[in-house]
Amino acid sequence: RQIRFRDWRELIAGGIAAVMIAPAVLRGPLLARAGALTILAGIGLVAFRLFAARRLTASGDVDPALPVANALHVELDRVDAQISLLSGVAWWYVAPLLGGSVLLAAGSRGLAGWSYTLGYTIFAALLGWGIIALNHRAVRRTLQPKRKEIMALLAQIES
Repeated sequence: RQIRFRDWRELIAGGIAAVMIAPAVLRGPLLARAGALTILAGIGLVAFRLFAARRLTASGDVDPALPVANALHVELDRVDAQISLLSGVAWWYVAPLLGGSVLLAAGSRGLAGWSYTLGYTIFAALLGWGIIALNHRAVRRTLQPKRKEIMALLAQIES
């Protein structure tokens, strides 16, 4: 349920952001347009990655008649998909969204607003670092212990 809620929250926020950013693709300075287009592509990439991971984490695809070892392998695949998703958040989430927002801010302000752009870039870098750190923390504290537990159960069953 937590994963489903997270995915829906991300998709709704992405949809709202896309509606707000889309007009910037059509007007404004070239750098701002490139930033807006990067953000829109990033929103699409986020949706794609969440849906791709969702295929493995769908709760209705495990047959209760499966042997326990097979069910544990399915659960291990789910956990591995989430670990992969959260561990790679820097390239599929942070880089396109925050990188695009920096380009948009720089293009909107031009050369005269370099101090604003520098401040915004520092803010975006710190925000990105925080997002990456929180995702790695979730992997370390929640998903890796669950993976170890499943692996231990599989080792017991298979031995």
